[in-house]
Amino acid sequence: MAAPVSSQDDDPLFLKILFLVPVLGWLLKDAVHGNSEAKYYFCINIFVGWGLAIALIGYPAIIIPALCLVALAFTWILGVCR
Repeated sequence: MAAPVSSQDDDPLFLKILFLVPVLGWLLKDAVHGNSEAKYYFCINIFVGWGLAIALIGYPAIIIPALCLVALAFTWILGVCR
């Protein structure tokens, strides 16, 4: 008799590696495999963490995500224009 296959066995390799990161991995694993409210708590935790980083580090905590979004926007523009 075959063992039951859980949904965690079907996860891609990059998700399995992300789940190994201590705090972020636990939150992400709960958001992916937890109940429906866990996704909202994950988003709230990310924004609270970003707010705390802004309070502790200051200006770089605002600029670094903005610079990452610029690269994403340029990639999106190139993808749309092709």
